[in-house]
Amino acid sequence: MSDGRLYIFAGPIVSLLIAIVFLLVWLHDRERRCGLYFASAFCAYALAALIQITGFPREAGPNAVVSAIVYTFAVLTLVEGVLVRFGRAGSGRLLLVMACAIVALVFYFFYFDRDLVARIYVQNLGYGTMFVVAAVKMVALERRRPIDRLLFWAFLLFGLHFFIRTGLTMRISGDLFEIDRMRENGADPADLAALFRATPFWQVLNFSLLISGLLLALALLGSIAADAIDEIRREGRSDALTGLGTRRDFMERARDILADPGARPVTLIAFDMDRFKQINEDFGPTSGDRMLSVVGRLILQETSPRDAAARMDGEEFVVLLARTNRVGASRVADRLRAELDFARLSVLPPHATVTASFGVAEQRPGESLDSLLSRAEGLVAVAKAEGRDGLATDAPAPEQKLEPEYREPPEADAQDGAQEDAQEDAQDDAQEDAQDGPPDAPEARSLPRPGGRRML
Repeated sequence: MSDGRLYIFAGPIVSLLIAIVFLLVWLHDRERRCGLYFASAFCAYALAALIQITGFPREAGPNAVVSAIVYTFAVLTLVEGVLVRFGRAGSGRLLLVMACAIVALVFYFFYFDRDLVARIYVQNLGYGTMFVVAAVKMVALERRRPIDRLLFWAFLLFGLHFFIRTGLTMRISGDLFEIDRMRENGADPADLAALFRATPFWQVLNFSLLISGLLLALALLGSIAADAIDEIRREGRSDALTGLGTRRDFMERARDILADPGARPVTLIAFDMDRFKQINEDFGPTSGDRMLSVVGRLILQETSPRDAAARMDGEEFVVLLARTNRVGASRVADRLRAELDFARLSVLPPHATVTASFGVAEQRPGESLDSLLSRAEGLVAVAKAEGRDGLATDAPAPEQKLEPEYREPPEADAQDGAQEDAQEDAQDDAQEDAQDGPPDAPEARSLPRPGGRRML
């Protein structure tokens, strides 16, 4: 092992195998562009290592510069691939500047001020800094899954190891400081190459890169596998046509919302598309699907991450609004009804009619999700019985006293109509107090269509 020949080719061979694995991953799913980046990076590393090992190009200057270019390309491609995985492609301008600076300094310290030790420090500390910068960029990203934390630590430790390894091995590799002088004195290039490979710096470098590179590759493969698993789970939990959740996803999310005291009051909106089968018959199922897609988009525009929404079955939809009472939810439902009438023009002919019947039920103290769903669906039936294209709400339980406050829908202007909303809410409440029947009796009523805010 004194000259490093026992495992001198192990690093390039392992890197090529890893590159093939990442290439196969990318060929299987070309949407995962990070796989192509990783394959290119490990292939470039193997090529750079072979350039140094074989001594081709044979001249020392071109060999040093070309290998530095390929090594730097490998590092830059690897860190850019990780940023691509995080959806931040092209965010590595600083890394690109650093890569160019490394190559420029290697060129300078060979052709202008020949210094092998300086080139070693420039490359190793430069690459270490690039990995640390990439790790810092990961911290600023939104993902916080275990595999993302694993990648952060893998890149951080891999980058720091360049500093530690270089600092320790250069202290005990005195021969490196003599190679430039020996070359100037006409020493045989083959002897100089053998002397370089025999230094502790070179042997520890190959061993550490072999082990740490393999571990890093496993972490990257694990991240791709974790991403694929998450996508499968998301596909099972979301409706491909509308982008909303499935029934199962909604039930799980809704139970979490109802169990959270900070989410109260909670109100459920349920609605069915009126005579939707007629739309499919008159304009074709493709038009019907496009209309459902529009409905999903409208719902997503009206909800926030703290809410839950789903396409329950066919043309049936539900929206659970956290921190929203019956009045505010009714405004959201009526806004959806108005937007639906307008949005149909982008999908169906002008003479086509698209309406929906809405039911709005506010959760009562201790009420289960199944009971809340049943009440909302019953109110949808009331709205349909009243002639469709309507909205039915239920009277609040006597013990429920809510102070009306407003919550902005996602696209609402924060400075628009607060005073007007408060006045309208007071009028609505006064009318409801005068008309309320028994607590459990639903009443169907058509609400005005304000352009304002969601009420709490």
